Amino acid sequence: MPSRGSSLLNYVNGNGAGGSSRLNAMNSGSTRANRLMASSYEKLQKSSLKLTDQAKVLSEKVDAKDEKITDQVDKLIDCFNDTLSNLKQASGVLNQYYHQTLRDVSLEKQAELEEIGITVGSGGSLTLNREKFESADREKVEKLLGSEGDFMKRMNYVASRVSDNAKTNAESLSSRYNSRGDISSSYLSRINYRR
Repeated sequence: MPSRGSSLLNYVNGNGAGGSSRLNAMNSGSTRANRLMASSYEKLQKSSLKLTDQAKVLSEKVDAKDEKITDQVDKLIDCFNDTLSNLKQASGVLNQYYHQTLRDVSLEKQAELEEIGITVGSGGSLTLNREKFESADREKVEKLLGSEGDFMKRMNYVASRVSDNAKTNAESLSSRYNSRGDISSSYLSRINYRR
């Protein structure tokens, strides 16, 4: 469709102006945005996997009546807060839902957690009072942090869903095609086809 001596294709290709086409600029922006989103999803997946790993280790120690679990609780709290923070920064309705759900997991158990020395902030983040925790009733600790505790079960469930969702989204981004028809996958570039 000619207009003033140029076609739509010439216009999209930049008609030689500036040395780069508008199509390439759009592709570059899209690829950059995909990389940023993929990085965000990878970060979210790592933090949620660490949370489930730390929860498993802690639950096993609590179930075994191990007295030296304060450092493990501190690690769990760091992973919980990191996952909560990554969810808050992530885009998407499902991530917003998981952020709210993980936040609710801590807020709904706020009174019980605070009895054993774990303070719950208004945004659902956790803080450990080491002295209070070390002198807390072990039955209450086991009820909350043991493998059968409602808090741990719900937290594990949400963290595993977050991890699965982040992995799926990262893989989806890695399999998209750009405007040249190339797959814009950083993952595929790592595969060695010559073995």
